[in-house]
Amino acid sequence: RMTSLVSFSEYLPTSFNRRYKKAYEILERFVYDLISERKGKESQYHDLLSTMLFGEVSAKDEKMSDKQIRDEIMTFILAGHETTANTLSWAWYLLAVNPEVKKKLDNELKIVLNGKKPTYQDLKELKYTAMIIQEVMRLYPPIWIIERDALQDDEIGGYFIPAGAMMMLSPYVTHHSPLLWEKPEEFIPERFLPELIAKRAKFAYFPFGGGSRQCIGNHFAMMEAQLLIAIIAQKFDFELDKNHLVEKESVITLRPKYGIKMKIHKRLK
Repeated sequence: RMTSLVSFSEYLPTSFNRRYKKAYEILERFVYDLISERKGKESQYHDLLSTMLFGEVSAKDEKMSDKQIRDEIMTFILAGHETTANTLSWAWYLLAVNPEVKKKLDNELKIVLNGKKPTYQDLKELKYTAMIIQEVMRLYPPIWIIERDALQDDEIGGYFIPAGAMMMLSPYVTHHSPLLWEKPEEFIPERFLPELIAKRAKFAYFPFGGGSRQCIGNHFAMMEAQLLIAIIAQKFDFELDKNHLVEKESVITLRPKYGIKMKIHKRLK
């Protein structure tokens, strides 16, 4: 729908609309079945879904409705799956072609973890690991373009913006701007040292969007990626297949067009 030059009503029985409706119904049924199956099992699980089902969401001791929970689960399934997978794919690619960064990562993991599995409590000590992920999302933001509607008439850079106009903001373009970043095409995780972040313009970096519509899963995604890199990097090294073409593909997410072929080497303890 986003890339089509011609927009048809979703109620017309076109082959595309029939496929879309069928896929939507399958996903909808899966989510509601998941909610239904989990009810009455408060003590058996300790995860996000149980928190939404059994936790209180307001000072009035109100609980989330099935529709609210469905909306949140849909967000995590659709927006929180391929985005994190793409970030990790680009991370292994960049670490493979920047061995000096990989060496610093290994050193941090050795000092902080020394072979053990990371926990949530370890995240605050895995500072360089977090900087690597932030720099990966600068170079390859999973959501490379964001749409926003103008709430009122405005003027930006001398251009009049009428109320209701759709604005297209691109984290990818902004993150690669030489006006905002020194050596923007280079992979330099140290850009995200706290003292350098403090000097930067607020929206020079916005892989999760910003303001009241910022991605609800931003902290979850960072935690997920940080833990996965720390777990995997302690066990395996990735060597890029030099004969394989690595190319960007800009669809809803920014992903490797032909995948990224790697040789995986198990690390010796």
